[in-house]
Amino acid sequence: MNLVTTLRRGHLLKHANLSGVGLEIGPYDQPTVFKSEADVRYLDWKDKEQLVRECTHPDMIVDIPEIDYVVHSNRYGDYISDKFDYIIANHVMEHAPNMIQWLSDLCDMMQPGGILFLALPDKKFSFDKYRQDTALSHFVAEYLAGVEEIPREHQIECEIYYDEAFVNKPMHVADKLDMNRIRQKLQAPPHVGIHSHVFESGTIVSKVLKPILKMGFVEFNLVDFVPARGETGGEMIIVFRKEPPRVELTTEEFYGTPVGTERAVSMSADPAERLAEAEQALAEMRAKVAVMQEEIASRTSTIRELESSTSWRITAPLRAAVTKLRGLGARGRNVSY
Repeated sequence: MNLVTTLRRGHLLKHANLSGVGLEIGPYDQPTVFKSEADVRYLDWKDKEQLVRECTHPDMIVDIPEIDYVVHSNRYGDYISDKFDYIIANHVMEHAPNMIQWLSDLCDMMQPGGILFLALPDKKFSFDKYRQDTALSHFVAEYLAGVEEIPREHQIECEIYYDEAFVNKPMHVADKLDMNRIRQKLQAPPHVGIHSHVFESGTIVSKVLKPILKMGFVEFNLVDFVPARGETGGEMIIVFRKEPPRVELTTEEFYGTPVGTERAVSMSADPAERLAEAEQALAEMRAKVAVMQEEIASRTSTIRELESSTSWRITAPLRAAVTKLRGLGARGRNVSY
């Protein structure tokens, strides 16, 4: 078991004891929970024989488990009538063309109180780092339109912004913006690894997850979130529990755009709320100024100690000579010939 799988299990076991019936979506050769330890079923678009046969690394030994549910669309409920106490989906949600519908379907497949465990990549650590974060409005529009396939917009976005350094190739903007190349790419089926949506650890909770829950699309509560780190494979962890949602989302949290480490003050219509936000921002700025003042005082003290030291007095004639030579050099450079 590798480090990433071990870390995933640690976060999962904080919320699910594996005593019920579980489902893991797309485990490939790295399932989070094994059949030998729990009543867990596996779902994929292909059965074990197909997955082994189509392995992209023929020299690699892969131990792919038997697949219990083979599906042919993201509407898993069309193929499965069972209900689950926990569902695991590692690096799956970013591929779903209609993310809200995908989450809603999983919610319908779960028992009350069930746990949905998700791991997905932070774009900063992947080939998507140049793409814009997918906006809430985009998710809502796809849900209301009943989108079931990857929109052409996402295919074009991937073609233009894919980080070629990820596959050790140079980036040339002329190639990226070549419309003939883009048209050719669109004539072929979308790449199986394309990410329909991209996210960042710093914004996904306030800009995507909480708003989706607050809008009532799914009956989940967000019970855990672990931001991505480079040493953990650049993936974030999201844990939902199926229960009536209780979401706290402030105006500032949703609309604010952090600039460096400074607080972004919202444009709330409530004067009292705006005053409280402004006072908080002012308090934070004062704290920063106090830290800077302490640093200035410390450096001033160090300079004074140096100036009063014996070595500073001994080297005074040498410093005076250097200053004089610099002055002579400067006058020489200003002479016109």
